[in-house]
This record gives sequence, C-alpha cells and structure tokens, in this order.
Amino acid sequence: MNQISISQPSNQDRAFNGDRVREHTAPKVNERIDRTTEGSVDACISNGPEAIRQRLAELDHEWDVDRALMVNFAVVGGAAFSVGLARYASTPMLARRRTGFLSFFGTQLGFLLLHGVVGWCPPASLFRRLGFRTQREIEAERSALCNALALTDER
Repeated sequence: MNQISISQPSNQDRAFNGDRVREHTAPKVNERIDRTTEGSVDACISNGPEAIRQRLAELDHEWDVDRALMVNFAVVGGAAFSVGLARYASTPMLARRRTGFLSFFGTQLGFLLLHGVVGWCPPASLFRRLGFRTQREIEAERSALCNALALTDER
C-alpha cells in the first residue's frame, strides 16, 4: 500500500512556509498537531476511498485557528464592551468611573491587532494547544487525501 505522508521535510517546509501562526507556535505543539494529522491521513487511506471522501467532507467544515480567534474576539470582546459600558454609564456622575471591563476590551483589541500584524497573540497559543490548525495545515491534509484518492481511483 502506498503511504502518503505530509511530514516529509521538503514538502512540509514548502507547504508551511510563511505560516505565521505556525512559526510562533511551540515546536512540541506543532509536532503533536502533525502527528495527529498524519494519523488521520493514514487511517483514512487504510480504510479506503469512502473514508477519504468522508474525511474530505469533514475538512470542509473544520474551523481553522484564525476563524476560532475571530469568533472568540467578537464574543468575548462584545461581552466585555457591553458590560464595561453599562458599568461605566451606571456610575454616579461625580464618582470615579469603573473602567475594568473597558480596559479588558481594549486589551482584546490589542491582541487582535498583534495577531493581525505578527501572527501571534496569547489566545492563539491556547487555541493551538486545543488542536486548532492553521488553514495551510488543513489544506496540506486535504492535498494528501486528494492525492491518495487519485491513486486509489487509478487502480
């Protein structure tokens, strides 16, 4: 049986070149994600063409780390802004204004800017450890599965 692997150094270097999130992720986390992906590809290939097609369909719905971060920033930032604005507005006129949640919202905006410019922010590290992959990593798995499917269809 032909084994297709996405971890060949030359292919991996080309596939993930310029992936800023991956470059800022701890090597152990990247290795764990790569091993999981390789295991998934190998299992699909050994289970035949129907398993490959099913996995390709699953990949169409998988969220990448950027999408998860944007949803996180929208939900948590929106909640922090709403609570902060309500607390700020409910403070008596001459009393010291409570800005804790508004500061948290500002921190979230800073993280969003940092992620956009550098490709890293503290929540990105958490999401990577939770197993969220970059779009390039998902596409590398899709490519390996499509190549395997093409090989099985030729037979």
